[in-house]
Amino acid sequence: MNKKIAIVTLILISILSGIIWRIEIEYHGWYGLTWISYFHLTIPIGFLLFMFWANFFIQLTTLKRALLNISALVYGLLIYISLRYSLVYLFGAGPKMTFEFLETPRWIWHLKGFSTFIIIPMIPVGTFYIFKAFGKIVPLKSLLISIIGLLISSPLSMVFLELINDKGKPDAIHTIKSGVIIPICMFSIGLLIIGQMNNTGNNKPGH
Repeated sequence: MNKKIAIVTLILISILSGIIWRIEIEYHGWYGLTWISYFHLTIPIGFLLFMFWANFFIQLTTLKRALLNISALVYGLLIYISLRYSLVYLFGAGPKMTFEFLETPRWIWHLKGFSTFIIIPMIPVGTFYIFKAFGKIVPLKSLLISIIGLLISSPLSMVFLELINDKGKPDAIHTIKSGVIIPICMFSIGLLIIGQMNNTGNNKPGH
């Protein structure tokens, strides 16, 4: 029953985070690239929603729980900074980036941009090892499915955008801008928490 509740509630908070993102984008204005430049409140809101959800399904002592949450916060911040930096180069958005593109060697530019595809899998990999450090075993199958889910989230979102005929082109940048990609990504990461629930050793009191 707990696993079913975890899956259903994960789906709900994933969709909710996507909706909040879209509302914020629409509030600031859809057209143009200004959405890349400002800080999105949806990011901390979505992160807190996810952490609040995850804590319901992770059995730990109070001290270990606090340390795990701090570790997740620090790691999440590092991922956010790295991903924000790499995405700017991947999409090459804005007049400032046009000048930098002309002055930067192509291999360095592409290295910075395509590092996105290294950073994204590091989200579940890092989470996997954080859990391991606190004695929580996540099945390798769950880790693999989570990584695959994140990697295919963009093409899946493009297909969905094509089907619903949303604003903008059904391309990679609009999967983020529209918020469609967010529920898929959040659900994929959440599979790690659900995966550790399958290990009976993880559910011992005070573990």
